[in-house]
This record gives sequence, C-alpha cells and structure tokens, in this order.
Amino acid sequence: MSWAIVKNNQVIEIFNGAKAVTINGIQYPSSIFSAWTKADLKNIGIYPTQITSTIDNRTHVGTGGVTYTLNTDHVAIHYAKKAHVLEDVSVTTDGKSMLTKGLKTKLLEQVDSNAYKVLAPSDWMTTRQMETGVTIADDWKTWRASVRTQAKAMKTAINAVTTITDVPGLYVTYATASDGTMTSVASGHLWHWPANPDEA
Repeated sequence: MSWAIVKNNQVIEIFNGAKAVTINGIQYPSSIFSAWTKADLKNIGIYPTQITSTIDNRTHVGTGGVTYTLNTDHVAIHYAKKAHVLEDVSVTTDGKSMLTKGLKTKLLEQVDSNAYKVLAPSDWMTTRQMETGVTIADDWKTWRASVRTQAKAMKTAINAVTTITDVPGLYVTYATASDGTMTSVASGHLWHWPANPDEA
C-alpha cells in the first residue's frame, strides 16, 4: 500500500509499504501501519493514497506531471498524460521538412515486424522448396498464409481507427483465471497470431 505524509494540507512525501517515520520531531516505528487504525494515522498526518488516473500506454503517454488532492480519507494521485497523435505530422522549419510518425504508422510498422518474427522460424521451408524442390507441408503452407491474412486484418483495423478512443478496441484482451489459465475477454486483432502446426 502507498502512503502520503501530509502537513498543512500539503503532501510532503509519498512512500510504499510500512516504514519508520518522523513527524513533527516524533519518531514512529513501522509497526504503526499494522497496529493503528487509518483514523489514528490520519491524526498524525498519514493518509493512504488512491490513484485516480492511470496511463494506458496504448492511447496516452505520461508527461511527467503528477498532482495530489487531499480528501477526507485519502490522498488522490493524478498522473498527467496526453493522447498519442494518430496520424503522421509533417513540420517544416527553415525549409526542412520533418515527419513525425503517428501512432497508426507505428502500429502498422509493428505489424510488419511481428509478422516477420512469427514467420521467420519457418522461412527455411520456403528456401528449401526454392533450392531443392521439396514442397512445404500443406499445414505449414496454410499456417503461413493465415499469418499473412491476420497481418492484413490487423492493418485494416488500424487504418479504420479515427479517434484515440478506438485504439483499445484493436487489442485482444485477456483475463487470468484463479487457476492461471488465460481467456479472451475482448476481441480485437492485436497481437493475436495463429498457432503454428507444431503448437496447435
């Protein structure tokens, strides 16, 4: 758990877990965090914290700013963020044009990179077929085609995005059950690749 030390309605320190603290010249052992009630801790200026805004890296980037709000029973922590720019931006300065890639371009490039990595371990089969005439097994041909089909579907979905709020819908979202198994809870295209014949 994260805690805040507050003095004169100002947060002066944030820390994680229990530790010995000195407040107004009085030293308190770390055991107060398990032995005292939250009301007791509040009386000496220690409040639990609560994060009120998280940064979803898929849609936003942190700007480094953080604000604290003192509430009656906790200190709210708010992280400053700004949305990723979706489209490429071209800026001309002193006659020189510079292109800044938008999120969509970065995702499209990532699709190509990931597809290459998924296919690369079986590329030798294609090389062998070209050099020796030994054909690729049908299940591997089908799988390699399905990877390319999935990459195309990913690109189509990315290109269809018009607002930053559309971006989370691109992703397959999983939940982990108590037994450790993962199940899909939201369907999207990124980054689900077909299992190859050896994995299926």
